[in-house]
Amino acid sequence: SLYEHADYALYQGKRERRGTVTLFSEKDKAQIRRNANIEQALRLADFDRELSVFFQPIVRLEDCQPIAFEALARWHSAVKGTVAPMEFIPAAERMGIINQLSVILLKKALQAAATWPSEIRLSFNLSANDINTSEGMAQIVQVITHSGMCPSRLDLEITETAVLQDLEKSSQLVSTLRQLGCGITLDDFGTGYASLSHLHALPLTRIKIDKSFVADIEHNAVSHKIVKSLLALTHDMQLACVVEGVETPAHLQSLRELGALYGQGYLFSVPLAAEQVQAWLAAQQAGTLQREPSLR
Repeated sequence: SLYEHADYALYQGKRERRGTVTLFSEKDKAQIRRNANIEQALRLADFDRELSVFFQPIVRLEDCQPIAFEALARWHSAVKGTVAPMEFIPAAERMGIINQLSVILLKKALQAAATWPSEIRLSFNLSANDINTSEGMAQIVQVITHSGMCPSRLDLEITETAVLQDLEKSSQLVSTLRQLGCGITLDDFGTGYASLSHLHALPLTRIKIDKSFVADIEHNAVSHKIVKSLLALTHDMQLACVVEGVETPAHLQSLRELGALYGQGYLFSVPLAAEQVQAWLAAQQAGTLQREPSLR
């Protein structure tokens, strides 16, 4: 028990509190129990029935019109009820079943996207296992090629953490997706340890600037300079750029002034169920939503 608790504290320290002392607490013990319960529920889950996909729009900041939707995983467990993605996705990764979830979620996302206007793209997050194993990548490619949707309408998002596990192999497998016609997005850009090297090593078409830099951009000079620099970098490298975490009109104004072209966040819409997307798009087209949206 002592070794298990020490190992958990070490893992938490590396993940969240680098350079500090990490003490195992009652809170950690409760989280271990919760993790075990979630893993047990995952083993019993009927993923085809219990998993669903929600969609959050990515918009053109100039006029707030949608250009794409990011697919977001949702799980309503028959055992535990609704479980947050930040809990069940890491659990699925620990259990080695994340690729199984990715395949089911991608199928559902592509099926929904096939009903959208052809100019609206789909953005989908891949796990480390999806991009670091030949088997996982083969399954993803098969889902895309059998979906009936043009791969050029699909952007696949990868994280720096996933890429770092095996940069050379990740680059080779991700290149397969580019050859298929898919776009490749580096997610949460600016929060990892080797961002610039990834830009050169991977066949990227787009990056996403992490929302942590946007939260106080109108008040924090450092955040303002970081976003300005990242936007300039992507422009010089001819990469598209989406800024996450746009939640207030002040965020929107600051990003427009910096020359950001695309954004995503609660200012434009909360994540929508698949059956809500068409109505939201129709409302946008009809101009019934405010041009300068307020937080909803």
